[in-house]
Amino acid sequence: MKGIVIKSTGKWYKVEIDNLIYNCVLKGKFKIENKLTNPITSGDYVDIKINEGDNATIYNVYKRNNFIIRKSNRNNKGHIISSNIDQILILCSIKEPYTKINFIDRCLISAKYYEIKPIIVFNKIDILNDKEKKYIDKIVEKYSDINFKILKISAKKNLNTKNLLKELNNKKTLIIGNSGVGKSTLINHYCKKSKQKTNLVSQKTKKGKQTTTFSEIFKINKNSYLFDTPGFKEFIFFEIEKNDVKYTYPEFIKYSHKCKFNNCNHTNEPECAVKKNVGEKIWIKRYNNYLSIINTL
Repeated sequence: MKGIVIKSTGKWYKVEIDNLIYNCVLKGKFKIENKLTNPITSGDYVDIKINEGDNATIYNVYKRNNFIIRKSNRNNKGHIISSNIDQILILCSIKEPYTKINFIDRCLISAKYYEIKPIIVFNKIDILNDKEKKYIDKIVEKYSDINFKILKISAKKNLNTKNLLKELNNKKTLIIGNSGVGKSTLINHYCKKSKQKTNLVSQKTKKGKQTTTFSEIFKINKNSYLFDTPGFKEFIFFEIEKNDVKYTYPEFIKYSHKCKFNNCNHTNEPECAVKKNVGEKIWIKRYNNYLSIINTL
């Protein structure tokens, strides 16, 4: 029987087949690549065998159309976040908590590298003052100029959520973001059967508290799904190398053919067309993030 993994909790997996949910374990000698922490993730299609009692066994995993992976916080292995998705929703906020532009750019790099469409969504616009609203408008302008889809919403106050729903319809969407940005609130808003636990941001640190501990899929309607993930502070690359990053910046590609050297990294090379446009056609914050990111690889 073929089904889709809708929740991964370590040793146990929930697999959905024809609207029925089966609690499954892996077959005894199931192979896992040495470089990975998890052999199966939410979004995987698997074959299962029903056992005596209430559980089942997963004995085959189908080849993935795509996946998103990051380095595990516990070791140097890769942790697959989700698979077989249509797009990535990068959920952010500039207040309670503050999402760094560096985090957004890291998520965009990974989305571009794995050829999955990204959408940037700023939540909690209802709590912003006039200065913060102007700042977020500037961010929207900068990312829109390089053809990234970017929206402003309040999931709690139901502001602009219909516009976002249009982007989610008939799609499998992975949500990633820092703890506290409102992933669970957004899922509860769109997925009526969901009762995800939500937590207030710490008043002392102004940072979110992690409420989601496992990857799980929720249904919006017949053909629309949200893939929830635990929040994390930083998106740490696993397979992406230093020389790959420049190709994920669309504003660099626009000018890189004018650079003196074909293999220009847009750092210290002479006659670099990308550097010449920093501060004018290229947002200096994005460029500085690029330098910071490649220096960590």
